[in-house]
Amino acid sequence: MKYFLAIYKGILAGLAIGLGGFLFTLMTYALPKELGKILGALLFPIGLSIVCIFKLFLFTGKIGLVFESKQTKGFYINLPLMYIGNIIGSLILGYICYAIFRNTDLFSRISAIAINKTNFDTGYEYYLMLIVKSLVTGLCVYLAVKSYGVIKNKIIGVFLIFVFIFIFVYIGGDHCVANMYYFSFANSWTGYALLNIVLATICNSIGTIPGVLLFKAFKK
Repeated sequence: MKYFLAIYKGILAGLAIGLGGFLFTLMTYALPKELGKILGALLFPIGLSIVCIFKLFLFTGKIGLVFESKQTKGFYINLPLMYIGNIIGSLILGYICYAIFRNTDLFSRISAIAINKTNFDTGYEYYLMLIVKSLVTGLCVYLAVKSYGVIKNKIIGVFLIFVFIFIFVYIGGDHCVANMYYFSFANSWTGYALLNIVLATICNSIGTIPGVLLFKAFKK
């Protein structure tokens, strides 16, 4: 039952991050370029706020615990299960959006986002930027989730979620679960899209390490 719960809460987390991705897409479509980017980056954190407030299971919000200390056997079993749940949730919402908006101008916007995230054939610069932005994204998500968890005043905690998540969204960071939603909405799952998800997942995970070290130093 507890393992089913990990998948269930993972699905809800995937839906929440997908919601953030939808709000970002909507703002960048409906408003002038820079204004839309800013407002989209400000609204995207609503998704992670839902995850934290309702204690849902987001892979990128939990993976940092692996580097903090040794976890229980159950945690290591739950980790891939919540990731599977995240995949299911993001794909469900993504394809619902695809079914609703595929014949609208909004679909052209999500298609542009998806194409921009799969420019692997443009050379090593794209690989480098994907890795760097994914590492920054992992760090920002860890700092956001950890800050919310350790700060007693949850209003300040939510504020910090918005601050940290705004940073990675505004710079165009790659978040593995959000990208699953984008590729599903755009109906553009290709080999390059899968490669993006693999690299983003790995780098999002590694990106939590500096945050772990920072909190340990701060605690001391």
